[in-house]
Amino acid sequence: MIFRKNDQRGSVLIELVVAAIIFAVVVAAIAFYFIYHVGTIDNGRAQLKLQRVGSLLMEEMAGAIREGKTTDLVAGSIPPPTQLMITYPDASTQCFSLDDVNKDINWGDNYDTLTPMEVLDDSHTVGSVNRTHRILCDELRFTKDGDRVIIRFELRHDLDNGDGPDDLEIKFGSTVKLRG
Repeated sequence: MIFRKNDQRGSVLIELVVAAIIFAVVVAAIAFYFIYHVGTIDNGRAQLKLQRVGSLLMEEMAGAIREGKTTDLVAGSIPPPTQLMITYPDASTQCFSLDDVNKDINWGDNYDTLTPMEVLDDSHTVGSVNRTHRILCDELRFTKDGDRVIIRFELRHDLDNGDGPDDLEIKFGSTVKLRG
């Protein structure tokens, strides 16, 4: 035999290096898989939150409009009216408006006492990373068609994690008929 069986130190060292490389690749693959799925779960959670909040906002506005006697649209800074005043049979009023600075839908008895309909903030910590979530409303529009009011708005999920301001957006719309 040409090779000596007593000197196998070189082959053991090569086996250790190959095993270490394979181990590093497997660990990196598991880490990337985990990071990808954390992001996917976060996006799924954001979509559920948007759908829930959008449905609640739409239900709140539709319920108020439905019970009204008359509605008055107030033209905001853009051509489609972004403010609505509902007058009820007992002469009380309810107002809805879009706060274009904070991107919240506001409501109140009159335009001087408007408050956000819901705090649309959901922040949490994943591992050591603090993720700040914010749901923003945009393009709130009211359109009057006889005794019906068409409501349209868009909710955007703004996730402050460095990968862009708008991770997800959903548009909502409904037509509501006045009862009063």
